[in-house]
Amino acid sequence: MTPFSMIAIVLTITAIFAVINDRIIKLHRTIGVMLIALVMSLCIIIAKQTGLIHDDVMTEVIGRFNFGETLIQGMLGALLFGDAINLRYEDMRPRLVVISVLAVVGVVISTFIVGYLVYFAALALGIKLPLVWCLTFGAVVSPTDPIAVIAILRSIGVSKGLDMDVCGESLFNDGIGLVAFTFFLHLALSGETMGALEVSTFFVRTVFGGILLGAAYGYLVCKLIGMVDDEHVEIMLSLALVFGCFQLAEHFGVSPAIAIVVVGLVFANMSDKVMTPAGRISMYTFWGVIGEVLNTMLFVLVGILILILPVSGTQTALAIAAIIIGLFGRWVSVLLPVSVLKKWYYFSPRSVRILTWGGLRGGLSIAMALSLPENVPYRGIILLMTYAIVVFSILVQGMTIGKLAGQRSTHGNEYNDPRLDETTSEEEKALPSVIERFLSRASRDTANRK
Repeated sequence: MTPFSMIAIVLTITAIFAVINDRIIKLHRTIGVMLIALVMSLCIIIAKQTGLIHDDVMTEVIGRFNFGETLIQGMLGALLFGDAINLRYEDMRPRLVVISVLAVVGVVISTFIVGYLVYFAALALGIKLPLVWCLTFGAVVSPTDPIAVIAILRSIGVSKGLDMDVCGESLFNDGIGLVAFTFFLHLALSGETMGALEVSTFFVRTVFGGILLGAAYGYLVCKLIGMVDDEHVEIMLSLALVFGCFQLAEHFGVSPAIAIVVVGLVFANMSDKVMTPAGRISMYTFWGVIGEVLNTMLFVLVGILILILPVSGTQTALAIAAIIIGLFGRWVSVLLPVSVLKKWYYFSPRSVRILTWGGLRGGLSIAMALSLPENVPYRGIILLMTYAIVVFSILVQGMTIGKLAGQRSTHGNEYNDPRLDETTSEEEKALPSVIERFLSRASRDTANRK
């Protein structure tokens, strides 16, 4: 079966599942299609165990589909760019320090907490899992994915500050998580240790190198886009911008994910100056469609991945423990930075719980786990733990974040205030509008008397 045939099968299945979700289940699209795919996969497994079927096309497709390479090489750049172009520097600037600390410090804290706790849990269950591989797993599950939770948060009403915290952190911690994963994987495979200078050099080169490459490449291509008036050529240049920058980043040994996020931010802030209004509409429509299709396909793949997972009793117990450990690591990685930063920045009373429970893990975590070499003896258990955390976060956390956050409506320009005090009462919010109406009426009466 050719790669094109496999993509065609997955795309067809995704479209059918999307229709079923839209007409019957009516969940958020990405959550709904994943749930359908997971239920269908479990039915296939049960049918195989009972002897009803012996071979199925789905297992063959997912077995041959190079998920890790497909996502990291083909889909990750497009997904990150599609999210990044919707963020404006003006919106992020008041929360830039918060986003950076949550993305960098949060990933580091989560990686070590999850890694060490999983190591001790594995020992308690009699599973041999070296510490360096546990830390590699910690890096795999530390990045968050806001695909579903952003729409839910905006529907219940959150301040722009919290919205930027969730969006910005999830974009940047994908890049930081990929850097941490590459670092620990190198240590695990080489069996070598690195000094403080070597570690610092590695992170500076990958992180800041990605920022510089993304800024330079994004600026150059945006200037090229400004030289043409044909919207089709502009879209073609944006495709070259994404995939070209990704390949250049890998060639130079810097973080492709960070480079693409910076490229998206550069494009978002330059598009008004270099593109016509019609061109911008076409561009954002194109990348919006691309992002939705890729996201939906991605979650279908996550749902059917269970068909090829190795499962045993003790490994299942460790996977369940990993879910609890992952949540605890996420909570600590949010609580500590927020506790320090709230001396200088405003955080709503709901921030910690929303950032913790809304920190969904997604396709990037699965892709990193699948990218582990086949000959690694711990690949199966790491993949199973990762899968358990991803499925739990999407189906359980994604479907309950709205109730956990609490209902709240957003009024007027309230959403545009990054330091909005969400504890303000409804009467206090209504007072300014009452005063404005009174002054406006008084002004009209004065004018009429004159």
